[in-house]
Amino acid sequence: MKPSHYIEKVKKFPAYKLMMEEDPKTYPCSVFFLRDFDEGNNETQVDFYSPLKKQMISFKVDKKVERVENKHAKTITNKKLVPQPLPENIKMDIDEMKSTILDEMHNRDMTYEIEKVLAFLNMTDGTPVWNCTTFLKGLGLVQAHIEDKSASVLFMEKKSLFDLIKFSGGAPGMPGMMGAPEKPAGGPIGGVTILPPQTIPSEAETKPKTQKAPEPTKKKESKSK
Repeated sequence: MKPSHYIEKVKKFPAYKLMMEEDPKTYPCSVFFLRDFDEGNNETQVDFYSPLKKQMISFKVDKKVERVENKHAKTITNKKLVPQPLPENIKMDIDEMKSTILDEMHNRDMTYEIEKVLAFLNMTDGTPVWNCTTFLKGLGLVQAHIEDKSASVLFMEKKSLFDLIKFSGGAPGMPGMMGAPEKPAGGPIGGVTILPPQTIPSEAETKPKTQKAPEPTKKKESKSK
């Protein structure tokens, strides 16, 4: 299913109409997905932003739609964050994430089985980007950024469970869906923990830097008296 499918489900919910009455300029800004391929514990959450209230308003979407606790949108440094609205023409389907990530893993000689995919879709520099945390069998995980328009992987890095514990301050396993978070990432969702999204490196940053050889030290010539 595409994100638009879940956004449309929220729009049929009475609480959505009440939200729009309170602030008609409220818009969808992000979607969280958890897809569990072992146990089937899938979760979806749609986040809206109210410019009037300066708040994130979130809805958990499953067989039914449920509004979750409101939170102020803040960055990790506790500064105010105004998220960009999601476009209607999101190209990728959440069901494509596993195969897209697996293809790129194989290109990088990574041969692991995927247990869960946690995907966060939002706007990054005016472009829809999927920030994915993939949980592997064997207590490992892979982080990836996927551009929606081209379905290309912009960034991928394998991490260990110890990296997860280091960022979250404890072991995963906290239950419950994450409402619009105080931090954009780093909290629990569906029993797993999101790692903070990484900055996508620029082309200049990925090029190897050449180090200048140290200049030879010139010896001072002693003047004869």
